[in-house]
Amino acid sequence: MYYYNFMEKNMQNLSNSQPKDEVDLRELFMALWAYKFLIAVTCILSIVCAGYIVLNTDKKFTSVAIFKLDNGNSNGVSINGQLGAIASLAGFNSGQGSGDLPTDLVKGRVFIEKLDAKLDFHSDAYFNSYNPNSVDPIWKSTIKRAIGWQKPSTSTQDVIWQGIVNTYSNNVVLEETLDGSIQILVTHVSPLRAAEIANGIMNEIISNTKNKRDSFQDQQLNYLSNTLAESLRDLDISQSKLKEFALENNVLPLETFTAASAQLDSLREQLNRTSELHEAVAALSLMLKNKTINQSNYFELRHKFPIIDQVEFRRVLGQNEIISSWSWPETTSVEAIFDTLSERKDRLEAQINATQIDAERLGLVVESYAKLERNATIAEATYTVLIEQVKAQSMLAGYRPEKTEIYEYATPSMSSTSPNRNMILALGATLGLLLGVSLSYILALQRGVYFSKTSLKTGSQARLTASIKSLLPLRNKSLTNINSILINRPNSILRDLAVAINKHAVTEIVVTSSRTKMRSKDVARALSSYMQSDTMKIAIIDFSSRDKKIDVDDESLSVGTFIITERLGHLSILMPDSELEAIEMLSQRDFWRNTQTLNSTFDLIFLCADNTNAISLLTALEGKKVHHITLARTKRTKSATMNQMRSLLPIQGLLHD
Repeated sequence: MYYYNFMEKNMQNLSNSQPKDEVDLRELFMALWAYKFLIAVTCILSIVCAGYIVLNTDKKFTSVAIFKLDNGNSNGVSINGQLGAIASLAGFNSGQGSGDLPTDLVKGRVFIEKLDAKLDFHSDAYFNSYNPNSVDPIWKSTIKRAIGWQKPSTSTQDVIWQGIVNTYSNNVVLEETLDGSIQILVTHVSPLRAAEIANGIMNEIISNTKNKRDSFQDQQLNYLSNTLAESLRDLDISQSKLKEFALENNVLPLETFTAASAQLDSLREQLNRTSELHEAVAALSLMLKNKTINQSNYFELRHKFPIIDQVEFRRVLGQNEIISSWSWPETTSVEAIFDTLSERKDRLEAQINATQIDAERLGLVVESYAKLERNATIAEATYTVLIEQVKAQSMLAGYRPEKTEIYEYATPSMSSTSPNRNMILALGATLGLLLGVSLSYILALQRGVYFSKTSLKTGSQARLTASIKSLLPLRNKSLTNINSILINRPNSILRDLAVAINKHAVTEIVVTSSRTKMRSKDVARALSSYMQSDTMKIAIIDFSSRDKKIDVDDESLSVGTFIITERLGHLSILMPDSELEAIEMLSQRDFWRNTQTLNSTFDLIFLCADNTNAISLLTALEGKKVHHITLARTKRTKSATMNQMRSLLPIQGLLHD
């Protein structure tokens, strides 16, 4: 028996030492299911609040206008050939595509001010919410005074416009569709007003785009026309200067300059030949004067001046033109020829200087003529190009097709887009569910009870567990009725409990309960009725009974300090033979000894207690050799109570409902 108690203690300590870190989802679900009505109520209240918000929130309607702007890449006029190339160079086919949303333009204050002249935002209470008589709440004004807040000095008109611009920016949206169209969405509390504003914005964008394109073409045409006039004036001036040049000089300055240049080249060639002859004659004259006229001197002279062997030199000296025949001329004739060549050389140099001066003058004239002719050519080309550009631009400006397409005009919306009823109701239901689950979880934690049978069995750590449902018919029955019921309908739970009690061979059985439908004395009565026999005497003591002994019947049997109040066969119901209640006997010093004295009369003693009395009974029996059977109920029995009971006495049997 000592070994049995030792093992029970070790198992209890081991179970208490194991941390419960894992979350039991089943227990959590059962805990929430226990508060399903609370969760349902919070959901209903949240949905009602959401419905109230939906009904009392200002409804907003959104109108949509869809259109496509002219991208300006093609104007519908086909220009081919040179005229088309010139138009392309002029940049007439370029334009801004419709893929760029004019968001900045539409939401700018300048654009809004233009719209205000047509749509009158100042008179719209939704856009102009300025109230000059508004007063801050007391709490707000108090905070402002405390922090020293001073309202900036702003004119009323600026405040009104800031409010209009902010409301406009928050309620006007531009989007681009998949095919490149522009979609304008306008939100307003009035569906008619929303459609009116959307159509007004669309018309203003289309009008601004068309006016801008037409103005651009007109500016191009005006610029080209002015440039063409200037080019025509430059052409007239260039042609006039060419005419004046022809009158002042001649009509063929280049040919005259060419003739002068050829004459200058001829004179320079003559000068070169004359210079060579002059130098050869000078050398020959020097040899004749020095009388060095042998054959070797001739060869030296011929090597130095190869012109000596030329026919031209022989003719000048009047000698034979045959190269092999050479005779030295007279000194006087050579000197005369030298003088003649010197005069001829001087004359050629003078002619070359005069001809060069004349050629330089003619070159300046040619240069001036080329410049005038080049300016005239440029002016003529510029005039030709510009006249073609003006023709092309005039054709383009004369045909201005409108390619802007309106796919859908904004119409009053049939249903509000804000607030979103379904979303608000769904959000309210979700918040109600979360609130209900949170409150349920908090209440479940505060109650600290078992919500599932699995957790109840785990918390008790009992070897034998069973449902108490089959024992409910025995509740509040007399011993005679209990005996009759068990004879007609044997109970397997009582049989298993009896086997466990006989197996451990104990004499004291403690039956406790915690907030259950069936009291511990009912189970003790049923189990003792099942176990009684001719050789088994059983006594039951109910420590939760509030009955006091008033009169002692002479026929009542007493056993120690107890008397028998009810008896059937070998089963006896005992109560204290004193004025004390049964639970008060636990405070007596000789409680255990008085209980042990009953062992001489009875084979088994059932000790019963309920709720708080059960804790007192288990405390009094702590460390004793007893068999503990407890009754527990889901959603009623607290885990702290179960742990306390198990820590005082290990639980061998658990009956749950």
